[in-house]
Amino acid sequence: MAGGLWQSWRALFTAVPAGSPLAPAAAPLPDGPMESVPYVVFDLETTGLRPSISDDVVQIGAVRLEGGVETGNFDTLVNPGRPIPPVSTRYHGVTDAMVARAPGAAEAIATFRDFAAGAVLVAHNAAFDLTALAGAAERRGAPRLPNPAMCSMTLARWLDPREPDVSLDGLCGRAGLVIEHRHHALGDARATAVLWMSLLARAAARGSLNLPDLAFRSSMTERIVENARHF
Repeated sequence: MAGGLWQSWRALFTAVPAGSPLAPAAAPLPDGPMESVPYVVFDLETTGLRPSISDDVVQIGAVRLEGGVETGNFDTLVNPGRPIPPVSTRYHGVTDAMVARAPGAAEAIATFRDFAAGAVLVAHNAAFDLTALAGAAERRGAPRLPNPAMCSMTLARWLDPREPDVSLDGLCGRAGLVIEHRHHALGDARATAVLWMSLLARAAARGSLNLPDLAFRSSMTERIVENARHF
């Protein structure tokens, strides 16, 4: 991760409560029953895999869960202000023509921030998505989100430490979940949302009944910070 962005991002983690990586004023994780917490499960598509250096967001998809039930969704293309490499388009299908009239990162993420108000953010391999949001703030003037955040991949690794495949495809396949519109931000967010509630139920069965306890037991923040070094 580029030195300046990494130092800035790491400082955010150390300045806020565990599980609140996005902004110095981030809210702490709520301590009520996990199934009743409002979640916004989201996914980003980008121009590439190094958002800490130069890659930018091209699509945001998210679903809001209230009581474990989807109550709304968010889906927008984002103009990255640069050409999208063909290798990335082959992965997610987003072309330069598709984003030509889309909002830029600052506008799109501001709208997403409003959609996610009051919720805990969840992403699969959240280190990547949080790094992309941090990069958008650093390079594109996008707002930082004040939400606490958690990672479904980190939770899966804690629940099944000997399982080598904790990819979204692997986890959903073993759980019998069908991912519709794979590598489309909203499709992946919907699959992650169903997976997240399933993982929470398993964590509760192990005696973890609130998010602060779960974040502590799974070393959530530390794992996200460590994984972010790869992006």
